[in-house]
Amino acid sequence: MEFTTLIVKSVIIVSFLSSQGSSRYHVNVAVMETHPMGNEIAAWDLELQGPMKEHNVRDHEHSKPTDEMIIDAGYPAETHTVVTEDGYILTLHRIPHDAGGTYNRTRPVVFLQHGLLSSSADWVVTGPGKALAFLLSDQGYDVWMGNYRGNTYSHRHVNKNIDKKTYWTFTWDEMAEHDLPTMLSHMMEVTGQDTFYYIGHSMGTLTYYTACNYHHWIQNATRLMVGYGPHTIVANMISPVFGLMSQFANDIQWILDYLGLYEFLPSNWLIEWWAAKVCDESMMHQGICENLMFLVAGYNKNEMNSTALSYIMGHTPAGTSTMNMLHYGQSVNTGGWAGYDFGSDQLNLRRWNSTRPPTYKYDVITAPVALFWGENDWLVVPKDEAALASQLPNLVLNQRVDE
Repeated sequence: MEFTTLIVKSVIIVSFLSSQGSSRYHVNVAVMETHPMGNEIAAWDLELQGPMKEHNVRDHEHSKPTDEMIIDAGYPAETHTVVTEDGYILTLHRIPHDAGGTYNRTRPVVFLQHGLLSSSADWVVTGPGKALAFLLSDQGYDVWMGNYRGNTYSHRHVNKNIDKKTYWTFTWDEMAEHDLPTMLSHMMEVTGQDTFYYIGHSMGTLTYYTACNYHHWIQNATRLMVGYGPHTIVANMISPVFGLMSQFANDIQWILDYLGLYEFLPSNWLIEWWAAKVCDESMMHQGICENLMFLVAGYNKNEMNSTALSYIMGHTPAGTSTMNMLHYGQSVNTGGWAGYDFGSDQLNLRRWNSTRPPTYKYDVITAPVALFWGENDWLVVPKDEAALASQLPNLVLNQRVDE
């Protein structure tokens, strides 16, 4: 994924569009392509370490919590906790102002939402001068970062006695219906602002578009939505992980044996099988093939800072439900954008009040949208991104990012 290049470009477009009127947008792509902002500033200078499978004391240097990384970088950090209507306890991280600066309520608000198997750490892990959250803070934004249910920072529920099956029964449907509006509402209440900028990566774009189907106030309050690796349908994805999962999406015993009963915890055998399908010698040497995130989304050595690689792997994968992964598998099979199909009329009626899950709509996504995508994304291939772009009613930019 061409994520590093996308980060720099998002700062440029958000800063540029925020200075324009609300009804017209003038974007000079050539200026963005040659902008003097670079991405060569390194946050750390340590030898590459092997991948970390858990966050523990031994890994702490490479897996510091988001707020601790923010403080270490010299910026102010806040941690906020919110509770969704269905009882999930979520954590938000905030950088209210730039390093050495002071807060004022006139700073524009921007909300950053992570992708699949990720967390708020994505936005700060590469350090000052490079990570998007710091770049936006330096540009004068009040930066908020969300965490969806089931990840490292949002792993609790108000019912302390909730059983695992009940807790992990969710997909990106629930994130869109409950998590995102809860976090955005809290941000708006705290800041006293009634509009915001939204930047999402991968699943963070899917959940935004889906949330617009549930909560029309979200698109009305959005000044600009920026999507990296944006998608709704994923019919043509080339990720070997989802390619295999789509074949066994309805095989319950296979799921229990190899993916994890409720929380997504693939067996060592399955990770090794995936790695054998996609890894070359250089990837093996760096330990990348033991990290599920790269097996899901892809790896581009030309876009990866090898010094920061051990830090990135210290924060991913950050966790999700097996059901959420299966929802992606269903999307590959159906080629559509719809709610999770429980596989029986009775279960679908209980969740959807219908024997079939809902099909989501594009015409409700009325906020201005800017899309950034790359050729080397295994999850969101150009054909699927183009399908999304053709359906958006207020698309202001659709930018391919060169490697």
